[in-house]
Amino acid sequence: MGLARLIYVSVMTDECDTSALQRILDVSHARNAMRKITGMLCYDPTFFLQCLEGPRDAVNALFADIIRDRRHKRVTLLEYGSIEEREFGAWSMAFVHASTIDRHAFEKYTHGPRFNPFSLSSDEAHELLVEVAHQGSRQMARQR
Repeated sequence: MGLARLIYVSVMTDECDTSALQRILDVSHARNAMRKITGMLCYDPTFFLQCLEGPRDAVNALFADIIRDRRHKRVTLLEYGSIEEREFGAWSMAFVHASTIDRHAFEKYTHGPRFNPFSLSSDEAHELLVEVAHQGSRQMARQR
């Protein structure tokens, strides 16, 4: 079974409060490890930008769950395709609040100061997430 990468954006609903985000984090770490899914979720109080990587069937099933999840609306697929290797293999699911992203990187891809992943092309979304992942890896290495 080949690997797939999927990037989507969505708008949070009123059902997605701080405790709901914590539940998403807790469940993602456990279930994604079992499903061999890795990735990154970038969010703010309004939007989600997420990349999922893993076995094609597992990624497809998880995305179907996300589409039905009442904590999301306007779920929009930006990228989907086969991959040879993972970009986010170190994380069962990295969670990054948009406010913690380096401002220079953020503005380079979003073309402004406000996080609105719907304004990103699929390439911009992918490149932003990769840059954020690299920043996170450098920060973790400095903390060791």
